[in-house]
Amino acid sequence: MARRTLAPGVEIFSVTTGTVRQAAGTTGRSETEPRGRLRAGAGNGHAERRVGRAVPEESAKVTVLRTAAGEFLPVQQEIGGDLDQLDPGTLRTFEDRGLLVEREPRSWPGPVAVVGGGAIALALSELLARIGAEVHRVPTPDAALGCAAVSWCQDDHPPAEWAKADVLLTERSIAWQRCSVEGATAVLEPISSGPEDLTHSDVRARRLAASATPGHLQAYWSSERRRGPSPVGPAEAWFVAALLAADLEDWAARRTVSRGLRLVDLISLTVTEQPILPLSVVSSGDA
Repeated sequence: MARRTLAPGVEIFSVTTGTVRQAAGTTGRSETEPRGRLRAGAGNGHAERRVGRAVPEESAKVTVLRTAAGEFLPVQQEIGGDLDQLDPGTLRTFEDRGLLVEREPRSWPGPVAVVGGGAIALALSELLARIGAEVHRVPTPDAALGCAAVSWCQDDHPPAEWAKADVLLTERSIAWQRCSVEGATAVLEPISSGPEDLTHSDVRARRLAASATPGHLQAYWSSERRRGPSPVGPAEAWFVAALLAADLEDWAARRTVSRGLRLVDLISLTVTEQPILPLSVVSSGDA
């Protein structure tokens, strides 16, 4: 099997070029002449209909590459199925432009535990199973200590147990993924893979520090609330689950995973990413 493959969204196709000419030894209309035009006959005084036979010029196939962004790039050579057989110059050019990637077998370092009973957790469980992960549905992270990753998805605010899971999972280098819902916004926190990564407690502290009204935000997280119908329907749940599954796939393949805080508008299904800024250092004189 070839080691390289086209990058996602890149496509290769052929275009046939050529023109139409009149066949040798015939007289007839040109391509711009209307059909059935009458011409004067030679020496007989009668009008004569002359029919020509159009034949194509020599045609040529041109290979065209369409990038994921929609740019069309004519290629000077035909590209076969084994991309490793491209000449070194073309191969290097394609790799530099991000048109080729290494073919990676899909594998998971271990089972993925999904916690939560809402629509997002259910959609994520089904999606992970479809892409080859071994999925365990567990009630709490304590029951997932043999798994490689834990994803806790809430259709509402985070439970207090997330702070305990921060320590339980990161100390064991178990990937720790979190998703919650605030109003009509799904909050996707970056995956924590070890004690040095951002935990839920870190994210919460930094959001409070960045808030214009931290007292209201703190009360909103901890108070009893009245709320309207849940904004998490089937489409919204699968949309959020697809983002979470993509992060877990990147983590499993050791690719770069999003390190920002992503907010999903569940009404418009749009995603924004916010950087998670470090907390300001408080000096002893400021205390």
